[in-house]
Amino acid sequence: MSQTVTTTQSAPVQPPRQAPKVHLVPWDPDSPEHAERMRLQRVECGWKAEMVPKWAEPQRAGLIGLYWIVLSPDDPETPARLSAHWAAFPAEASPLKDSVKTGVLGKPHIPNPVLAEFYPVGHISLDAWSDKYRLGTSAAEGVYSLNTFFVSTVLQNFGLGGAAFKECERTAKEELGAKAITLNTIAPEELAENNPTRIKTGRPVPKISNYEWYSRRGYVLYDREPHAWEEHDPEGNAYPIECIYMRKELV
Repeated sequence: MSQTVTTTQSAPVQPPRQAPKVHLVPWDPDSPEHAERMRLQRVECGWKAEMVPKWAEPQRAGLIGLYWIVLSPDDPETPARLSAHWAAFPAEASPLKDSVKTGVLGKPHIPNPVLAEFYPVGHISLDAWSDKYRLGTSAAEGVYSLNTFFVSTVLQNFGLGGAAFKECERTAKEELGAKAITLNTIAPEELAENNPTRIKTGRPVPKISNYEWYSRRGYVLYDREPHAWEEHDPEGNAYPIECIYMRKELV
């Protein structure tokens, strides 16, 4: 009597997803197209859309360094990611030109010919100056600050933020001689499930707090500001929000 043996094939092991490759292209404060795209992305972010015109002069002066986050053209996943971004935000489906003439952070800008036209999926600012003294921002002392950070909401959780941070850190260290980078963000306690202010204002509990995300990338908490800004409940009542300050040594 013969015996039939049934075999099952296991699913092929998928290779680990490669970290996305990104480039940073300077925001052009003299381009209406750049200004409008930045406004659109700040509206998507829900924070500081009205500040875009006020960023132009410090960008020209080399006090702040706003950069677009641009997917690398040679990354095989770039077409699919751009399609997803455009589907969610069709007003961003046209390219921008790398048109900066004034340089960035006091340094000449040499355009990458591959990115003469590009599609930004976020932005980040590497600043040589800040009015927040706790950040300790000082180009003379080699301390730069990260600010104004946004990645397209449909492309989050794919590693783009981490890739942008790495590129900012590389730029700060290799091109600007930075010794450290600082940043500030909402205190993790403000995001706790049982936090009364969070409950009243309706802020959602994130899967991972900004503090945890930055900590994983080597940033260390060194200061707190109890009343950094205010958030409001549906009735318009204001509540003070605490923020924290974090630092990463580059050398």
